[in-house]
Amino acid sequence: MINIPTIAELYNGIIADLEAQYSGLSIPLFGKNFLRALAAVQAGQLKLAYLNLAKVQKNIFADTADSETIGGTLERFGRVKIGRGPFVATSGEYTVQLTGTIGSVVPASTTFKSNDDSLNPGKLFILDNEFILDGTDIVTLRALESGLDSQLSISDELTSTQPLALVDSLGTVLTESIEPIAAETIEEYREKVLQSYQLEPQGGAGSDYRIWASDAQGVNETYPYAASGVSNEVNLYIEATIVDSTDGKGTPTTAIKDAVESAIEDPTVDRPSRKPLAVYAVNYLDVSPLDIDIVIPSYSGLTPDIQTSIFNAMKSELDDIRPFVSSIDILANKNDIFDLNKIVSVILNAVPGSQFGTVTMDIDSNPVATFTFENGDIPYLNSITYV
Repeated sequence: MINIPTIAELYNGIIADLEAQYSGLSIPLFGKNFLRALAAVQAGQLKLAYLNLAKVQKNIFADTADSETIGGTLERFGRVKIGRGPFVATSGEYTVQLTGTIGSVVPASTTFKSNDDSLNPGKLFILDNEFILDGTDIVTLRALESGLDSQLSISDELTSTQPLALVDSLGTVLTESIEPIAAETIEEYREKVLQSYQLEPQGGAGSDYRIWASDAQGVNETYPYAASGVSNEVNLYIEATIVDSTDGKGTPTTAIKDAVESAIEDPTVDRPSRKPLAVYAVNYLDVSPLDIDIVIPSYSGLTPDIQTSIFNAMKSELDDIRPFVSSIDILANKNDIFDLNKIVSVILNAVPGSQFGTVTMDIDSNPVATFTFENGDIPYLNSITYV
């Protein structure tokens, strides 16, 4: 990337050029110094030119391009290479139990508001079609706000925002018929676009499964392997984005796994089924987040700020450690091992000069010195304890 000089650097450069042009003449700071004013104006104009040039340079590559929402070009790369823009948030739908007289009518477009003790209070839900109570009294309500901010739990209650003749205004959530999904972040989208350039389709190799799965919303990454001991079967481990996972660790919901299966096996108007004919079955599996608990003894001069710095650095390190898929990943980028030496290195990089005793680590409640994450195992930083 081009180095963008400061206005002061540009100004001093112009002054130096002018003085050199006039055989070493020194332009005074005070009095008749029009040339200094001219240099200041030119420096400001050149600064704008440098900034525009840097923006253009930044947006000719997918890995650095800004979003179109702020004048960038990233989505243009995505539409050309993967045929879509970032996924938008989707609205949840819920089956809700009402109470009332049989034959009573609940008009279409009736809205309900989630009660104060619900998972997300004060959110609005709408009845899309008129409903006549027939004894089952179960209606489907759709969230007016997309994404997870309006998600409800089973047994949450809602209250109608208008009086309903012969129908109780209170409703109870029975099931979540359509699960809401958060919008795809620009960095998650960028990662999918970059993978589309880096991975080559090969007629059913591991890279194909990763590319195909990126069409499903809520997927962070997938790890495909040939099923051990079985012919013509694929184990596809699916990692969800943190916000869309069931546990905040990456475990996918049933809806996300179904979406991945649909992206691979169901034909659409644009393409046939993608699953290779030679593959008997694809097993859509959850990743297995393994809790990592670290103990740091005798830390000298420990403060809350130091604890926060070390925790954030350790979490960032673990976020990059994932199972190695030999059919996809580059050997030079292999990063699937976590050990005590790496813990010490992260601490010293986060807080240079740290002094502490011998570090220990438990992974999935088992004391280990080193661990290799394979198949669907992924790390999750559960705790860092100082003793």
